[in-house]
Amino acid sequence: MVKKPSSGQARILEAVIAAILMFITFSAAFFMLFSSERVFKQEAVDLNRLAHNILHRLAESGVIDEALKDGEADAGKLMSAIQSLLPQNIYFNMTISGGDLSQPISVSNAPQNIFEESGEVASASIIYTSKRGLIYWLTLKLTRAGLV
Repeated sequence: MVKKPSSGQARILEAVIAAILMFITFSAAFFMLFSSERVFKQEAVDLNRLAHNILHRLAESGVIDEALKDGEADAGKLMSAIQSLLPQNIYFNMTISGGDLSQPISVSNAPQNIFEESGEVASASIIYTSKRGLIYWLTLKLTRAGLV
């Protein structure tokens, strides 16, 4: 003969099951709403840090001075220097203005409109003073391939 549980025990069991179901529901909703945001925020932080590091590395190594001799820009030298410092799956666009340049120089490995269509774009800028005393404004934009 099986004993019937008393009504008090049944109510406690119902309350425990209801609490577990509510916890699972709220956890799933929270994960669905906020998990992807955190990934993108971390991606932007990583790209910003990378952009700053690349600009400072270019400035310290003297590549910019070598590439900007006598008002002429050696875009190939800048392009190869930046690509050697970046991972394969990163698109970049570097713009240099000021100094003795008649118009801004832009060096990029990115497809057209990738920065407008991408979900996460990082941008870093520095002011660079060359060995000849000329002041340049360097801006580097980065995005990861596949974030469109």
